[in-house]
Amino acid sequence: MNKDLLYQQFYRRWIEVVDLPPQTIGPLTPVYKRVVPFLKHAPWRILIPVALILVCIVALVHNLTAPQVASLLQRGF
Repeated sequence: MNKDLLYQQFYRRWIEVVDLPPQTIGPLTPVYKRVVPFLKHAPWRILIPVALILVCIVALVHNLTAPQVASLLQRGF
């Protein structure tokens, strides 16, 4: 009977540890749930345009020419 009690205590503790509620990130949860499937399936569809937009923004903000942008990106690698 002692083993049954020990098992019941273990089982209760196991349920506490394993049973986690769904995680949320506050008000951004619906946006996160819409964006993540696209990133899991084909991340390049989103990452390449975002990268190009960021490079254009950096070039415009810092008034860079194409060779300067290429040099800047090469320094990153």
